Formats: sequence, structure tokens, C-alpha cells
Amino acid sequence: MSSGELSDAEFLRAVETVNYPGKFGHLSHLRLAWLCLRAHGFEGGLERIRAMVLNFATTLGATDKFHETMTRAWAESMQAALDATPDLDTFEGFLAAHPRLLDVRLLGRHYRKETLDSPAAKAGWVPPDLEPLPSRRQASR
Repeated sequence: MSSGELSDAEFLRAVETVNYPGKFGHLSHLRLAWLCLRAHGFEGGLERIRAMVLNFATTLGATDKFHETMTRAWAESMQAALDATPDLDTFEGFLAAHPRLLDVRLLGRHYRKETLDSPAAKAGWVPPDLEPLPSRRQASR
């Protein structure tokens, strides 16, 4: 079974139990964010994303891959897109409406490479230093 054939519940369970079929790449991260943010709002969703990605990385012995600024910046971008199109109820429809999210270099519009590569950005939240992230509603759902 490929990751695209998993239901949302199966996908979340596979990530939680680190039994994800195949590579957990950009599209998988986007799907995780989409599910968590829709279910828990921004703050709760961000915490859930952090916990799941850290658990996944820790279990695989790759804790050094977790990057706080990238995690939050992607969550901010995803939440802004969710806020703009709240009635889209499929991940595929969401991506079709927001194809820019598929660009793995998207954060390069908002951050200098040196900023994202810094230990401070990896360990904690660093705001954009080129262009602000898309606006999201400030209230959690």
C-alpha cells in the first residue's frame, strides 16, 4: 500500500507509530499539517505537528533533522491557505487551490538561506527576514 492510498486516519496512525510506507517527504509533511491544523486549529495543530514529527525523527534516530522555524513557517503558510479556503474538504482539492505549497523552496521567498541554516532557526522560532509569511487569522478555531 502506498501512502497515497491511506485514509486520513490510517495516515495519522502510520505517522504516529512510525510505520509510514515509503519516504516521508514534502507532500507527506503537507498532508500531516493539513490534517492537524484542520482538526486542532493553529496552536493545537502546530503542537501536534511538532510532537508527531519529533517522535518520527527520534524513532528513526534523526532528531537533528527537526527544524522549528521551518515547521512553524510551513504551518503558518498552510493555515493562511486553510483560512482562505475553509470549505475545501479534500487534501487534493486544497493542493489544487494552493499549488505554491508544493514548492519545496517556498520559504526561500521569506527567509535568507543563512537565516534558515542558522542554529537559532533550527532550535527556535525566527521570524522571516525577507518577506512576511501569508497572513492567517489570529484566533484559533
